[in-house]
Amino acid sequence: MGKIIFLESRLFRNSMIETYQINQLKESGHEIEIWYLGQLFGVSNNIVLKAPAIEEYVVMINSLSYLKAKVEDLPANSVFFSMLGLLYYYPILYKVIKSRKDLIWIGRITKSIPKGGGNNKQSIFKAVFGSIMFYRIYRPLGNVVLYLVQKVIRKWGRTVGVKSYEPDYLMVTNVKQVPQSFPQDKVIITHADDYNIHLLKKNIDVDTSLQDAIVFLDQMLYFHPDFRNLGEDKKDVEDYYYNLNKVLDDLSRTYGKPVVVAGHPEADKNPQYSEKFKGKKFVVGKSVSLVRHAALVVSHYSTAVNFAAIYDKPLLLLVSNSFKKYDKIMNPLRAFSGALQATIVNIDDYNQEALEQSLKPDYKLYKENYIKTENTPEELSYPYAVDYVLARAKGSSTSYKMAETY
Repeated sequence: MGKIIFLESRLFRNSMIETYQINQLKESGHEIEIWYLGQLFGVSNNIVLKAPAIEEYVVMINSLSYLKAKVEDLPANSVFFSMLGLLYYYPILYKVIKSRKDLIWIGRITKSIPKGGGNNKQSIFKAVFGSIMFYRIYRPLGNVVLYLVQKVIRKWGRTVGVKSYEPDYLMVTNVKQVPQSFPQDKVIITHADDYNIHLLKKNIDVDTSLQDAIVFLDQMLYFHPDFRNLGEDKKDVEDYYYNLNKVLDDLSRTYGKPVVVAGHPEADKNPQYSEKFKGKKFVVGKSVSLVRHAALVVSHYSTAVNFAAIYDKPLLLLVSNSFKKYDKIMNPLRAFSGALQATIVNIDDYNQEALEQSLKPDYKLYKENYIKTENTPEELSYPYAVDYVLARAKGSSTSYKMAETY
């Protein structure tokens, strides 16, 4: 039917198959490509580009001239998906991709919990100069001029009626994200990615021995590549796992339920890691189903707590004294606790009463803000968005409720 292109500048993940509903788009007759733009920025050596599940879809864009050639070869009404900022903040990409008016750009905005990180404000001059010097995309000088003009338009253009580069359609997870000036019929209200994962996996069950359990969403703190430098204090690491297992065992005794550890995908690369949870079932790759059938969900600040909200599960968040040194852990943990209004227990200092209090958050506001706007249909976001924009491109008057929710 058409070609669908996902623009990426950072990580590759096998989970993109589900996140972007690639199989479902293919079943509808679309051809799928993932264009990697990181080499245009000169930062591709710093990120993960290995993801076997998506290799067949990847196109490495190593120069602006190659990008232009790829754009010129596309059939009419090809659809681009990207985060809004990718083309909005890097106008040279917009100028290339929208050099053809018969191509459709859908800019995505996702609403996520602000995770803090301190006061890192920079002057405009420092921000601009830093970007220009760091990213290869601002060579030659003409690209710098375009960047500066776009920055001025974004900041002051509305005052004089000049618009910055805008997508053909805006795909958002919450109506509050939509600028008042943006045309309503070009807004597509969708779910968060995790809700799409729920739709894809809602009929997949786990073994009955893993159901009705206390499910701990492990993040491999101190062992995950993103946190490797946090494990320098060996005593912190040993104390953390000792006290973590202790609180999980106490929860098991309190509620009369077994503990199942939903392992992080990185655990597959470290077979010995599961030994940190001796006596507990350790399962990788089934977090959604485990949470759906859980009696209680326990986490630090794993984004998989979204599934606890989707399935209205009791939730307990855990903190450790050893975390206090690390803003990278504490900031998101505090943010999750505040947004979820969830109970926090310190694994180094708690009593039995703390484990017996009400652990059932009121998820209504959280779901509305971060997961699914009320009254949007139970459909996968990307096939739905593609159907909507292609129907409009063909002049169809079909009503799509997802684009009429505000």
